[in-house]
Amino acid sequence: MNRAAAAIFLVVLCSACPKRIEFGPEGQLTDADVVYQHVRRNQDNVVTLEGDAKLRVESPQQSGTIGMFLAVTRPALLHLETFDFFNRPLASLVADGTRFGLYQTEGNTFYQGPASPQNVSRFLPVVLPGEELVAIMLGQVPLIPAERKTLELDTKEGVYVLTLYRGAATQVLRVHPKYLRVVKSEVRGVPGYDLGFDDFLERGGLIFPGKVELVAKQAATRLELRYQQIKLNGRPDLTLYELTPPEGAKVVEVDDVGRELPAAGHESPAPPVPGS
Repeated sequence: MNRAAAAIFLVVLCSACPKRIEFGPEGQLTDADVVYQHVRRNQDNVVTLEGDAKLRVESPQQSGTIGMFLAVTRPALLHLETFDFFNRPLASLVADGTRFGLYQTEGNTFYQGPASPQNVSRFLPVVLPGEELVAIMLGQVPLIPAERKTLELDTKEGVYVLTLYRGAATQVLRVHPKYLRVVKSEVRGVPGYDLGFDDFLERGGLIFPGKVELVAKQAATRLELRYQQIKLNGRPDLTLYELTPPEGAKVVEVDDVGRELPAAGHESPAPPVPGS
């Protein structure tokens, strides 16, 4: 056999071999409940995040990438600032679980109202409750309350496949065998979205995904959040979550779906606020 033929043979042979799997200190796990508890514990140990990121949006309504500064604290404290290509501020959004505020530099206007899913998701083409949005940004997967669980080892992909069942709904979790962190979540049987986590970083003993991806197939929407300089589990700066309009800004009250409420003396509501 000549060298070229031998090389091709080795490539074909190796491609058929299962991926070498590196397990954690407990070795290979075979109990679905044990893996589930590890997943819960490992993703719940991140409580706060502060730093810079890039957000990539692909949807029928808009596509592009923006820079962000963000600070999030469980369960529902949220502070987001967006910047254009030249790092000029575009807007900032703050929510404390009950109320939200949105300041738009264009127009010097501060919108405030209830922290409803429609209001806290204004930077996104998908609508998520505040607690769910904070959890995803912290690298966590919202888990369905399972009635039963199954576990398999996918030797080709080199991951555990943990499946949660509740009625007609299933959630398939692909779990890193060493870090015991979810790398992919797919929900079927009920309306939902898929999540992907990659580029895991180690920060002070914590394993955290440097990339978070959300795919809403029904809405033909994909979001990708790439973290840059971040700090985990630091003491939160609570001033970042204050709902105070900038001095001189026009203040507008909105309802839970983002519609501007009528000012005193007016009877009909104005159209929805931009981004609602």
